Amino acid sequence: LEIEDQHFTAEMLREWEQYRIARGNQRWSMHVKEKATGRVCGFTEVYWNPNNPTMLQQAFTGVKPEYRGRNLGRWLKAAMMEKVLRDRSQVTLVRTGNAYSNRFMLAINDEMGFKPYMAWTVWQADTATVWAYLNS
Repeated sequence: LEIEDQHFTAEMLREWEQYRIARGNQRWSMHVKEKATGRVCGFTEVYWNPNNPTMLQQAFTGVKPEYRGRNLGRWLKAAMMEKVLRDRSQVTLVRTGNAYSNRFMLAINDEMGFKPYMAWTVWQADTATVWAYLNS
């Protein structure tokens, strides 16, 4: 799709976090740093809510472009799932989302045993084409 990159501010992230906390969600995150520089290379996060204790939402997992190809995303997600299995043993269902265009994360999710349960398609058209179709 022809869309602009999203840019998140610290204020936006704080507001989202406050909203999640108000709903009772608890967030766990893990990150990996480069030893030599201390720079964060990648992270993953999950959300859990005691009002639905058997379900966990696997949220973002990301690795900076210059650190990709080293299996860091795979390692991060696996390490997080080990923590969940150890510390949230009541969780029996993990949900996550994935763009079909992200073949690397799809491969990780497939290897971890995730199966599709829902899909949606987003279409884009310029308004002139739509009007031409409607007026034909």
